[in-house]
Amino acid sequence: MSHRDNCCSNCGQVNDELPLSIKQFISDFFAGFFNFDSRFFKTFIPLLFKPGKVPKDYIEGKRMKYVNPFQLYLNVTIIFFLMQGFFSALDEYKLSDPTIEESNQVTKDSIAQQTHKQLKEVEKNLANQGLNINFSVPSNDTIQQKKKDTIVSIYEKYIKKYPKDSLLKNHIFKTKSYIDSILLATNTLEVLNDSLISLQRKDSVFDVFFESNMAFIQHLTNSKKVENIKQVQDLSLLKEFSVNYITQVFRNQHITYKIPEKATISVEDDLIKSIVGQGFFKRISDFMAYDNNHENAAALEAIDTLGYKKTRWNVFYFKKAQDLNKMKKDKEFRQTYLDTIISKISVALFFLLPVFTMFLSLLYIRGKKNYTEHLVFVFNVQTVFFILLIFFTLFDKILKTAIGTTLFIPVFLFYLERAMQNFYEQHWIKTIIKFFILNTIYITLAIIGFVIISFLAFVL
Repeated sequence: MSHRDNCCSNCGQVNDELPLSIKQFISDFFAGFFNFDSRFFKTFIPLLFKPGKVPKDYIEGKRMKYVNPFQLYLNVTIIFFLMQGFFSALDEYKLSDPTIEESNQVTKDSIAQQTHKQLKEVEKNLANQGLNINFSVPSNDTIQQKKKDTIVSIYEKYIKKYPKDSLLKNHIFKTKSYIDSILLATNTLEVLNDSLISLQRKDSVFDVFFESNMAFIQHLTNSKKVENIKQVQDLSLLKEFSVNYITQVFRNQHITYKIPEKATISVEDDLIKSIVGQGFFKRISDFMAYDNNHENAAALEAIDTLGYKKTRWNVFYFKKAQDLNKMKKDKEFRQTYLDTIISKISVALFFLLPVFTMFLSLLYIRGKKNYTEHLVFVFNVQTVFFILLIFFTLFDKILKTAIGTTLFIPVFLFYLERAMQNFYEQHWIKTIIKFFILNTIYITLAIIGFVIISFLAFVL
């Protein structure tokens, strides 16, 4: 390139031999990162307001006026996750003022004075639900400990498990009546209370009784073949109620028989056990129980006490058991875990979209577009997904509302349908059918990806 030429004849670069300035350096940086030149606006505006036009023009060869779809997708997702990180960081800061703290302390003390009375009311309500639990609060307890056992947390754990659902309340009533009828019609209580009968025989009698109860519950909830999470939740609640109610009956009858562990295990844990196996589930359960009973327990100490081999895998399992306990108790730990998952979503999506594109190309297999052209469309649409998400998130944050989150889904779905119609130019009926098929596939892949990310975020 001659110093007399304005541009290089090989690459087109401007002939600029002046010393590099800070202004020029920053300008070049943002131009490279955001493509903040005429191409950015020529891409951004039609991408949002003319669904399907940008990817259609791009694959037809009109590429110089548009930003590369893959680069634009990466830039927009980076901005979105930086924004999410910024808002998460802001949420961690709280105003601290001595006057406010003093006022709050008066409120806390007032609540603490009423705690004992309120807890007694809760115990009465729980007894009506078949749950006899004593939540006593020591008189010398601190306000922090009293807060931990306030009415809110108790209702979250017990009362709210039985929602104001007339159908579920009816199931609870029917389950209670069924248990009463079986105990009255059989000699189960007499057998379990007879000291001369062996424990093995008692377990056998109880198993028959409890299996009959679970079969009745499955019939009530139509969950002999579980098809959705609601059935699992209802089944779990009714099983928990049954165990608590049967325990109360035993207590009233002065029966010392201990209900077997397999009956008290939750439905969710039972499903996990069936997936990971009895041995692994028992090991994790043992480690979790040990950690609950021994504050700041050491891994090797727990492994040795419980009689497991001192291996790296068992140390790893114990650490994960501690994390599971923290997940149940510590709100900040759960938030950190959620932030970790969110931070990995962008990477997961980058690998998920090519897989999704494969299904898209199969739906339009009779068309003339190749896989890469389908991929351009997918990345452009996903870019709009994040642009809209950024806009509605800022809308909610600035106006302190949740309207944006509600509007986001219908707006994006409308955009997607229009983009498919304009890009593939098929009859609207075919487009609508494929629109629903694609969304089903996308949601399925997203769930699978989320499970994998959640597992990796917890394990790693």
